[in-house]
Amino acid sequence: MVVPMSRAISLDSLLNLPAMGIPVVNYSPESTWEFGAAAQGYFRLPNQGRSSIVQLDGTYSLKNQWYVNVQGNLYFGNRNSGDGSRAVEGWQLQFRAGYSDRPATYYGTYNDPHFANEGNMGIGMLRQGTPYQLQRGYLHMQAPIYLSKEWAVGPMLDFLLANFDISARYTTKRPLVQTALGIVALYDTRDNVFYPTKGLFCKVSASAAWTNKVDIPEGQQATINGVLAADLRQYISLPHDLVLAWQLKGQFMLSPYLISHLTLYPMLPRLGGQDGIRGVNSDMFRDDIMMAFQTELRIPIWSVFRAAVFAGVGDVYDFHNWHWAIPKVGYGVGLRATINRAKVNIRFDVARSNVDPRWDNINAYSFYLTATEAF
Repeated sequence: MVVPMSRAISLDSLLNLPAMGIPVVNYSPESTWEFGAAAQGYFRLPNQGRSSIVQLDGTYSLKNQWYVNVQGNLYFGNRNSGDGSRAVEGWQLQFRAGYSDRPATYYGTYNDPHFANEGNMGIGMLRQGTPYQLQRGYLHMQAPIYLSKEWAVGPMLDFLLANFDISARYTTKRPLVQTALGIVALYDTRDNVFYPTKGLFCKVSASAAWTNKVDIPEGQQATINGVLAADLRQYISLPHDLVLAWQLKGQFMLSPYLISHLTLYPMLPRLGGQDGIRGVNSDMFRDDIMMAFQTELRIPIWSVFRAAVFAGVGDVYDFHNWHWAIPKVGYGVGLRATINRAKVNIRFDVARSNVDPRWDNINAYSFYLTATEAF
């Protein structure tokens, strides 16, 4: 059957969808098989120059473990840019909320000498962790208000409710509740939110976090912490439609006490994961301070398909007992498929790290299938 040209659907319009959904299938030793789905919607609110996004995702495992998450970035209001060329967003709302009842692994804090040499594999840091169950509900909100086309400043709120049972000496006797209030500032000259090809992005935040006493059987607990975060990114256009991107980011949990590790373990900054140093387990390295640098070369292949080659380096540190160690390095390759004109991509990455040197073991590799870029 021949389709008349007037009714034919082009590849570009077929992929220019206002929403998408993809199945999610994961496997890990703690949860066995997990099945779920992720859905995203993209739209522009009235008179906006940037696309807003809302995402819903969740999974359920064969061991009755589950999570559900909703997040988004919405742009509201507008005013004239000054030269009459386009409207400037008045403010934006970034939010993430959800609940999970999922397995995790306790490896201790990175600079704790009791854990430093356990496992004795790879670079000597692949420790044997203690599996535990973590119930966690959370709400994160930021509302930066645009002062100009590039600059925005506004309030932020974080709320966390959690229970964990790691061992007889490190278990919450009552639910942990933390509330953080602070301020966020950002500078953004990117040409696109989802897949930038040029521009600079900088975001810093500072907040104070209050945590209730949870009566840990052994040890002390800081109920007030200062939380600092910084995220700097640059995107550079190269010949032949290549894009070089890099990111420098850090997180700091500052206790008012001159003793280390009073911040509860699940609250500490962590290294790795699908948006961090890919190839590094995001549960393995936590401490008062996390610093990381990653870079990525984005390569056009054909039509809507692109490739990526990436690498990153980073580590975590004890604020009160600082010392250097072997940096954690992650690297890998990926494939991208653009699904609409807003340049939202489906991303598949394969990565490994210097933490585990085994080339012939599937557990030494990390696989990420998701939407949108790592940074």
